[in-house]
Amino acid sequence: MLSFSDRKEIDSMLSSGDDADAALHALFEANRLLRDAGERIASAAGQTHARRMVLQSATQAATVADIARSLSLQRQGVQRIADDLVDEGLARYEDNPRHRRSKLLVATDAGCSILSEIRKAHSDWLEELRESAPDLDWSSLRGDLEHLISALRNRR
Repeated sequence: MLSFSDRKEIDSMLSSGDDADAALHALFEANRLLRDAGERIASAAGQTHARRMVLQSATQAATVADIARSLSLQRQGVQRIADDLVDEGLARYEDNPRHRRSKLLVATDAGCSILSEIRKAHSDWLEELRESAPDLDWSSLRGDLEHLISALRNRR
């Protein structure tokens, strides 16, 4: 939910005719709320959102560097999380046939079980979200966001 000051700022931008800026501010707020929800969902299984994302990437057997790139995170941070997941038995390192020194991170059965718990919590949360926004055209929103992402990538 937008705070009063955020709503006031967005309303001010809308009244000044800057719909693009107001929409982007609303998108930033939605992103913040989605990150918070991700943390709550992951915490139901004793994890953080970052650990969940790294563990989820490990279901496809990937190097730490590949995971960091795909998640747009620093390699060192992903390495620390990966090492913690391995220490806790949620993932393991395996030899990489394509690179002698760069091991693959692979989720263990215990890690997959944790991800299953998180997927269930995510599914429940998503259903509640759909129910709380019944008039939202999710397909249209997705298309608009994909169009925005494309425009942003082209501006790099």
